[in-house]
Amino acid sequence: MTPRPATPPVDRYDEAVRLAAAGRFAGAVAAVHEARAAAGTRAAGDEAVRAFRRIARCATEAGDTAAAVVALSAAARLRPRWADVQVERAVALAAAGERDAARRALRAALAVNPRYAAARLEAALLDASEGLLGEALEAVRALVPPEGAAEPRALELGLAALERADWEEAGPLLRRALGLHDAWLGERVERVRAALAAGAWAHAAQLAAVALERHAAFPDLHALLGEAEAGAGHLDDALASFGRALELHPDYHAARVRLARVLDGLGMREAALEEVARVLAADPADEEAAALERAWRAPRRPARAA
Repeated sequence: MTPRPATPPVDRYDEAVRLAAAGRFAGAVAAVHEARAAAGTRAAGDEAVRAFRRIARCATEAGDTAAAVVALSAAARLRPRWADVQVERAVALAAAGERDAARRALRAALAVNPRYAAARLEAALLDASEGLLGEALEAVRALVPPEGAAEPRALELGLAALERADWEEAGPLLRRALGLHDAWLGERVERVRAALAAGAWAHAAQLAAVALERHAAFPDLHALLGEAEAGAGHLDDALASFGRALELHPDYHAARVRLARVLDGLGMREAALEEVARVLAADPADEEAAALERAWRAPRRPARAA
């Protein structure tokens, strides 16, 4: 199959983003809901999450944390297993003073990926804000990779700020020191998802490949590349990409379900069922995995005689 030309997709939520840029956050959120309802597809849901996140960023820049929480909560309802969305929501909730809700959002992120460093850092900062400085410092130090922090000076300053209970100053320093909440990466992931939602497989693959040059250990990028390759019909490449995502994050259930689809597309139904069974063993409520298992185990109808 020849992939589509690498042309940027059209964003159906441009009007909502324009409203957010003008400070009309409630109207922007309503516009996203309306556009998604009109489209009624899973792809539209992915695009809606992207739009909600852009609205939240506009609201945060304007100092309206309540509006940011509303937008990110809407995004999390649509895609509760997108760990990065849950972390963004937790940060907004903490800024709004809703610490218990922020902890629940972080637990949701860590349920998806227990090793997600961004979620673990935000949990440590919440601990610090509640006076648990020793636990917070220990948790942050455990996040420093063996090769050291991306920015050692920022780590030094961030830990010093944390030790004096200035978690608001510590947060940005520690995120920078550990290479978390990379604005470039977040923007690139959103662009890949938008391209996938539009069916622009080659464009999505190009964006993911460029991002992987800088973030080769980020499992979501490998999974997104796999989706682009599968969409373009390059199933062997997709198999490798999903495999790499799962190597980095074995409990990445969404990637395992996509892997199962690719295996089935390659005529490996039994292997696909094994992958689906692994997902359901860990999460019996996974609707997509359950639906695939039912469909693939259903008896096939005999072909009609001519």
